[in-house]
Amino acid sequence: MLRASAEVLGKGTFGTVYKASLEDATTVAVKRLKEVTVGKREFEQQMEIVGRIRHENVVSLRAYYYSKEEKLMVYDYYEQGSVSAMLH
Repeated sequence: MLRASAEVLGKGTFGTVYKASLEDATTVAVKRLKEVTVGKREFEQQMEIVGRIRHENVVSLRAYYYSKEEKLMVYDYYEQGSVSAMLH
């Protein structure tokens, strides 16, 4: 996934979201977190909490990636557009 082709979908407070096409033709939304300085254990605990969120208006977390330099959150990609565009 770190080598997948990607396009920027938007930028927010916690990072940038990309649309990424994987080798198996799956398309996902990847949030690349910026300026997040937490240890691996704390990050994994937070991702477990986020991963348990279930709501019809919230996309479920599919996967996450942690390294010292990079923290990613992976979601299914939906073509309906951004929440910002729908609100405005």
